Amino acid sequence: MQTIRRETDVPVRNKCDVLVIGAGPAGVGAAISAARSGARVTLVEYGGKLGGLWTLGLLCPLFDNRFHEGLNKEFREKLEERNAWGGLWKISFDPTQMAMLLDEYALAHNLDVMLYTMACDPILEDGVIKGVIVQNKSGAQAVMAKVVIDCSGDGDIAARAGAPFEVGRPDDGVYQPMTMMFRIGGLCEEYSEDDIISWYRAIEAAVADKEKLLADIPFNHPALIRLPRRGEALIQWTHIHKRFGADGDDHSCATFEGRAQIRKAMEYFKLIKDTVGEVYLLELPSVIGVRETRRITGEYIISDEDVKNGVKFPDNICNVRFGVDIHEPDKPRQTCWQHPGFDIPFRSLVPLKVNNLLTAGRCISGSYVAHAAYRVTGDCLAMGEGAGAAAAEAISRNIGVRELAKIRMSRVISTCEKAGN
Repeated sequence: MQTIRRETDVPVRNKCDVLVIGAGPAGVGAAISAARSGARVTLVEYGGKLGGLWTLGLLCPLFDNRFHEGLNKEFREKLEERNAWGGLWKISFDPTQMAMLLDEYALAHNLDVMLYTMACDPILEDGVIKGVIVQNKSGAQAVMAKVVIDCSGDGDIAARAGAPFEVGRPDDGVYQPMTMMFRIGGLCEEYSEDDIISWYRAIEAAVADKEKLLADIPFNHPALIRLPRRGEALIQWTHIHKRFGADGDDHSCATFEGRAQIRKAMEYFKLIKDTVGEVYLLELPSVIGVRETRRITGEYIISDEDVKNGVKFPDNICNVRFGVDIHEPDKPRQTCWQHPGFDIPFRSLVPLKVNNLLTAGRCISGSYVAHAAYRVTGDCLAMGEGAGAAAAEAISRNIGVRELAKIRMSRVISTCEKAGN
């Protein structure tokens, strides 16, 4: 590849305690939690709304929400007050009201929010991250921080800082497909609130060529997600295979492919008016849903066995109850299975080789199978809360986050030894 060398001075926009990259569920959790712990927080988001896939990607239900306290409970209760919670399985929400709610939280916690801003490159000194170069309408700027939390989903900053990572299945590196959600209106009231699939079975019955149906949209177990507002639903149906969400060109191509599949989907909905009513396309998402890219290798890698055995860790930051859910990379189906519930240890949020950096969300350190359970947004929000609180604690104690991880483990070991005596 041809390269161009560029040398330029970059102005320092600000210095903060905690810099959070990405304002999806993990990012807003990290930012709010760090601010509540007394840290000065800058939150960088490349879109125009807080909430990431919740708001930009039209993703709900909020899976694993009811198994967590903290912000999971707070958001649920706030949305209930606005009549914006309910829908499918009573864990779905109105994405517009979620965006408005998160604005209020950002203002109430004095977050320094940079919207329409892309985090580009880490600023490193002797293996320690000191900040991040960001780019927006003002040009390139530096945001300096004592701790950086990468909540980008793809681990962009962690990877560019030199942290090792894994991608995809261990045998061939293939990763799960992307999905572009979309919102429909006009759904008939007779359609059951918790019926996710009979509309698709009606489409299968209405078409003669099942192979063409799967060629148009290569997924055979989609979901209709009723929203709190009357007549509205989100559709999880599209599947875009063999496109990598951390590659710019693939990301663009996948977006066009996703919208093409939505056009096909709306044509199929015309075949089942007796089942769903005169539905119409109400909203396209601003971003495509990326299930899986990099898993940043940390001080601990959550294993398949940890998931199967429901392992509890002494330095846990949250417990995952959502089942393993693999959208097969090369088949039009899902592979799902349950587990007893496993912990996410703080060590899995501490990347190797880079100091004063944390991750939170789907890019933390775990196996392909573990990732397929902890990637849901209720767990990502809880991870973010844990990361934000830990970052603030490390700053207040004037230690690095890796040292904090060691202290947390040694504290537990010491307590166990005393109990044994």
